[in-house]
Amino acid sequence: MLNKNQLPIFLLLISLTLLCLRILFISGTLLVDDEAYYAMYARHMSWGYIDHGPVVAFIIGLFTFVGENDFTVRLGSLFLMTSLSILLYIYGKKFINQHTALILSLSLTANLLFHTNAIIITPDSPLAFFTVLAILFYYIAYFKDDRYIYVGGFMLGMAMLSKISALFPAIGIAIFPILIKEKRYWLKNIHYYGSFILAILVFLPFIVWNIQNDLAFFRYQGAHITRGGSINHFAELWLGLALLIGPLFFYNSVIRPITNLRNWFNITSDMKYFTVVTIIPLGYFLFHSLFTRLELNWVAPVFFGGIFILGLQEYDSVKNKRRLYVQVFYSLFLIILITSQHYFTILPLKGKSDPTNRYFMYQNLLNDTKELIKNNPSLEKYRIVANKFQIPSMINFYLKPKLEAICLSIGYHETLYSFLYDNSELEGKDFIYIHNKEKFPKKLIPYFDSYELLKEIKMYRNESRVSRHSIWLVKNYAGKTSDL
Repeated sequence: MLNKNQLPIFLLLISLTLLCLRILFISGTLLVDDEAYYAMYARHMSWGYIDHGPVVAFIIGLFTFVGENDFTVRLGSLFLMTSLSILLYIYGKKFINQHTALILSLSLTANLLFHTNAIIITPDSPLAFFTVLAILFYYIAYFKDDRYIYVGGFMLGMAMLSKISALFPAIGIAIFPILIKEKRYWLKNIHYYGSFILAILVFLPFIVWNIQNDLAFFRYQGAHITRGGSINHFAELWLGLALLIGPLFFYNSVIRPITNLRNWFNITSDMKYFTVVTIIPLGYFLFHSLFTRLELNWVAPVFFGGIFILGLQEYDSVKNKRRLYVQVFYSLFLIILITSQHYFTILPLKGKSDPTNRYFMYQNLLNDTKELIKNNPSLEKYRIVANKFQIPSMINFYLKPKLEAICLSIGYHETLYSFLYDNSELEGKDFIYIHNKEKFPKKLIPYFDSYELLKEIKMYRNESRVSRHSIWLVKNYAGKTSDL
């Protein structure tokens, strides 16, 4: 096993190797549909969107300023996760100790959760970056140097502006001085309150946007997070997270905070702080997942505090060192396996069971749609539409049509396109409609006078169908009238 002097070299080699791997990957893969949708955010800058805050749009806009392509869209995520690893090491070494700093940086760099945040641009990337730094800088302020309290407040505001789930670690950060007797003097410190006022001010433009737009985000999220779940969904979620995060990281994020509560009076104040900022999101998501079907990435805030609990453990004994190396090499194995699956289809997975199929499912659609319009110039006058946001976003990003493709949202929730285009202005128009099935959807038939099939498209990979689409010419859109 490596000694303490060899660990920095080990971290550096892993970091550089993964950085090169990530650069290679984001340079040679299509965007997934969610990424294309957030790229549309950046084309239509706003202080708010129906499903998320504006930070992901700001980041994409910044890195695509010199040119918009697959690489520049994702470059912001790579920059954030790489910077986070470096900052954890720098500030961990300065305010805790070098060994803990190395563990923090290594655990973040060599983990599939944060690796995914580095190669796919979604609101989860800035959420992870700003929330982890908010937890770190509030820790520094509470325990080491109170001048960092406003840095923590700014990071917290940016985290909530990235994704509202940052609110749960924020609650833990805020109530920590209330729970810990020796830290209650902070409750008499005006700067404690000032830091949270700063966080609210940073978040305020998103609140104003919602007030101006009939609380669109809060209405959408209220409906989105109440999908019925079952005990099977509960088990799938937490077993999936254990597989994704790795054994030691999962234990320190999910099991250890609970045992820390049982041993509250026997743990250090440092550990109490990180336990509080972990147990709040953990308690919420554990309870919520009993009744609601949650997605894996929604639970990410649990692990932002958990990484510090992992880092503060002692790794002097052979047993603990072995556990740490199992965690690191397990995560590296997953990263390499999934990356290899994209290029070589090592595992005999089919359809949705292979997560790398997401990078291929629109490939033929984009090529064939481009060819169809090229061979039929008369089709250029029609706007391309779909009934969900994924297809128009991919069309807009890669084909850049003269008339921006849009989502009609018939029987579907509002999207970015709902705020850009008044449905009444689309009435009576003819469109090219793209559907993700072979047959024209029955529920849309009453909305058009006629529908004519132009082309069927299928995408196969590893002898399995990845996707299917059909392209239709539809005429005289009736609009979302109440009698339909």
